[in-house]
Amino acid sequence: MEFAKNQEKLKRRLSSVQLIVLFYLSAVIVSTILLSLPIAHRPYVELSFIDTLFTAVSAISVTGLTVVSTADTFSVPGYFILAFILQFGGIGIMTLGTFIWILFGKKIGLKDRQLIMTDQNRSTFSGLVQLMRQILVIVIVIELIGAVILGIHFLKYFPTWQEAFVQGFFASVSATTNAGFDITGTSLVPFAHDYFVQFINIILLILGAIGFPVLIEVKEFLTHKGNYSYKFSLFTKLTTLTFFILIIVGAFSSFCLTGIIFLQIKLGMNPCFIRYSNLPPLEMAD
Repeated sequence: MEFAKNQEKLKRRLSSVQLIVLFYLSAVIVSTILLSLPIAHRPYVELSFIDTLFTAVSAISVTGLTVVSTADTFSVPGYFILAFILQFGGIGIMTLGTFIWILFGKKIGLKDRQLIMTDQNRSTFSGLVQLMRQILVIVIVIELIGAVILGIHFLKYFPTWQEAFVQGFFASVSATTNAGFDITGTSLVPFAHDYFVQFINIILLILGAIGFPVLIEVKEFLTHKGNYSYKFSLFTKLTTLTFFILIIVGAFSSFCLTGIIFLQIKLGMNPCFIRYSNLPPLEMAD
């Protein structure tokens, strides 16, 4: 009871932005503690505090940076703990917090709605709790579908179905949250020639990166009933168009740059040669 009173006092004293920063710092502390648990590590593996802290921060901010090998450091329970931590960055602190509040039957008050509004960059209070529910359901459904598809496909790569589905689950969560973590030890290199795995990861990465408002409108488009034609908002149209233009331009640029670098290496040239010289070293027609 005293804790609840102190919590309410703290909420009144701090602004929404300050509280969100505090929540993220709390998430870092909790994540660090969870990753420090002996059950999260492989046998005879010791992880220093700074390495644990770095991994927790990287997971929450979904940067994909790590100073240890995830596959060689963490146990299966550790994989699930890490997958849970990735949700903080992928879904958001307030989305998960709202879900926990609802589970415990807590009323979402005005201050809580202000926090949600700030965290989700919204301008109005209307429909915030429903928005959080939709985001959570959409992300979980995407991750579970991805986990099942990849898990079934991974049966031909791993000796047991348990390992295949653990790999599939973690790969799906990591791709959907755009986290960049892997538990293969070599990222997607083992699937360099498996275009099905690459395609599923591309779809999950796009769904995780394109934005929750777009996903919610897509869900409404797929589930709407009636004779009327569903119209997407201008925001969704512009976001989707810009998103795929950037993907196409990025893919084309990467392809061109990779080709130039490969050509330079094959010729035994300094990579700067073609960039700074207008004199081609061979007949391009040949």
